[in-house]
Amino acid sequence: MLTLQEHILKYMETLPPAMAALQQDLYMEDGLKPKQHHLVISPPPSLIEVDEQATASDDSALLDSASITSSVTEWEWENGRRYHGYKAGSYPIPNDEQELERIDLKHHVTLLLCDNHLHLAPLNKPEKILDIGTGTGIWAMQMADEYPESQVIGTDLSPIQPGWVPDNVRFVIDDIEADDWSWQDNCFDYIHSRYMVASISSWQRMIRKAFQHCKPGGYFEMQELDPRFRCDDGSIPEDSSLAYWSKIICEAGDNYNRPLPHYYDHLKRFEKAGFVDIKQIFLKSPSNPWPKDRLLKEVGKFQLLAHLEGLEGVSLGLLTRGLGWKFEEVKILMAKCRNEVRSRSIHSYQTTTVIVGRKPYDTPQPAAPASEGFSETSAGQAPLTPLSMSTGPPDPSQASASEYPNELSPNNEAQETAHEQQQQPLDIMQDLTPVVEIRERPSDPNPEDPSRIS
Repeated sequence: MLTLQEHILKYMETLPPAMAALQQDLYMEDGLKPKQHHLVISPPPSLIEVDEQATASDDSALLDSASITSSVTEWEWENGRRYHGYKAGSYPIPNDEQELERIDLKHHVTLLLCDNHLHLAPLNKPEKILDIGTGTGIWAMQMADEYPESQVIGTDLSPIQPGWVPDNVRFVIDDIEADDWSWQDNCFDYIHSRYMVASISSWQRMIRKAFQHCKPGGYFEMQELDPRFRCDDGSIPEDSSLAYWSKIICEAGDNYNRPLPHYYDHLKRFEKAGFVDIKQIFLKSPSNPWPKDRLLKEVGKFQLLAHLEGLEGVSLGLLTRGLGWKFEEVKILMAKCRNEVRSRSIHSYQTTTVIVGRKPYDTPQPAAPASEGFSETSAGQAPLTPLSMSTGPPDPSQASASEYPNELSPNNEAQETAHEQQQQPLDIMQDLTPVVEIRERPSDPNPEDPSRIS
């Protein structure tokens, strides 16, 4: 069995040089000794400070973007991109080398935002771990190294995972959208799902199935992206390609029966499924290195590279299948979007929700509802509050149009506001304190802001 250090070195061999250097800095000190980290999630203020001294040398264009290799079996090809063959058509995003690069770039972005922690759930020697939509398997393999006594199972529609893996990892080709999962109820100590955007037809059903297969006392954690581009300072013009893309990609997802949820949508689904002690945090990913904050600038470098290499892959299947666009029309829009995500005058970001829920002990299994009880479409949008722990969605009624000039007008404002009024306050730190240490970063300009976590 390979040691942790040997796995890390072998993993680094698959990375472009710049990414490997970053990983060595994150993982190791004194040669091959793994670094010890304390999680620092210090949310920046609502208005991320712009670096007025930024230069082109900050751009991720300087990063090597060598392709990731993988063994393949059966594929389908469409508009020059490779897609999964098993359950063909159910997932509109490619699985070729260019997309694998984007997946691993997003993994690095998430690690940076979470201070190199693979999870925020307070785990205690989990025996069985399930990774839904494992992709390249990078998270599952690192999780197996962190918990060598655990069995980690990664599931995906595509066999794109590497051949060398830790002994306590196995990958399964399976469809998480199936009515029945391949495992018994009450099976897993921890279930993890990340970046399943455009993969799920009913988010409520998927979360309910995760509840069903968690052991009593087990945790389900989602790290999910809201793909809509937002800003805090009105720097996204209303007629920009990024604003247009944010609207039509959601329309395409609805038409293709793959709705793209808002960052605030998942809390009510966790509650409805039966989870308790629910905690969530919102993380902003700048689209390029425009922030002054050192960490967010680093995030922006990798996020820009992910956009430049991967935005077309994310868009192509949804726009051609969901809206009937021609390949050439998608290419034109992507060229415009790439120009805008490079622009330092546009201070855009996307939002990731990290939400954790625990399955209660000795709780009867809820029956599958005849109706999920609310729309699974992506219509409507609320303004983003300062990055913070939250127990409910922000109230759209509390923001004026001048405060959020680039937000799409919500058409379900009354429904979301009524739902928020029904929320009960939660003890935010009750279960996360064993894992999460929240403190101010020295670069934070306003640590006394009462809207921030204390």
